[in-house]
Amino acid sequence: MQIYKVINNNMVSIRTSENQEIMLKGLSIGYKKRPGDEVDETKIEKRFVLEDISLIRRFNQMFTEIDKQLIDACIDVTSMIKEKSKTELSDALYVTLLDHVNNLVDRLQQNISFDNSILWDLPRVYPDEYKIAVHAVKLLNEKMPYKIDEDEANFITLHIVNAEKSNDMHKTYQMTGYIEDICDIVASDFNIAFGNTNDYHYNRFVMHLRFLIENIQLHVVLDVQNENGILDTLTDKYPQVWQVVQKISNYIDACMNYKLNDEEKLYLMIHLVQIFTKK
Repeated sequence: MQIYKVINNNMVSIRTSENQEIMLKGLSIGYKKRPGDEVDETKIEKRFVLEDISLIRRFNQMFTEIDKQLIDACIDVTSMIKEKSKTELSDALYVTLLDHVNNLVDRLQQNISFDNSILWDLPRVYPDEYKIAVHAVKLLNEKMPYKIDEDEANFITLHIVNAEKSNDMHKTYQMTGYIEDICDIVASDFNIAFGNTNDYHYNRFVMHLRFLIENIQLHVVLDVQNENGILDTLTDKYPQVWQVVQKISNYIDACMNYKLNDEEKLYLMIHLVQIFTKK
């Protein structure tokens, strides 16, 4: 078993005969190693597969930027989630959870709070996933020098749900059609080739659309208010993005008979601003 890539002292990757990249984590497994060297299999603690190229790139990038303690904590928490889940979960969760917790730590360090009221109904809709997410928050608090509020379990629940591989086929086909139409709206108005599955921000936007559409299909009605004025600030700064959000809102109203509230529009704005500013 030869090393394909050295991520850092404690993480390397290998390539299988099917050209699949597998991440291997273990204490000092990459220390003084180079691509082509043999893997010390006695040091392998965890292994996981990232099938999406953008996720592999993002994971490699985060390993060079993020504190080792945070990385180790998130990998341990993700492994716990996968072990406790009743549904098979994609290994992409290793990336999405690490990215989320890293952003959370940045907010904590800057004393920035983020309203998660849009996710208030997740414990009812996904009780099993939420129970695991609560345990994940407790584990993060044990492993990291930060106080993470229990309501952060709502966000982690969302990541777990999006990592689940089993879906109702009819709803999946229907959802795919909705997402394609919405992405066409964005591509047309932003004048971009919007559909590159290797684009990280595209993948995050699609993940958010999946959650939003699934909530609509489950008839989950969210009644929250944009009290902090963030939406007004973004609409003033990015009027072109706001026009796209309005078009998406009209499409959802016409096709799904659902009117987006301001908080849901805010989340669309946040994702689309990231895409708009990087085009």
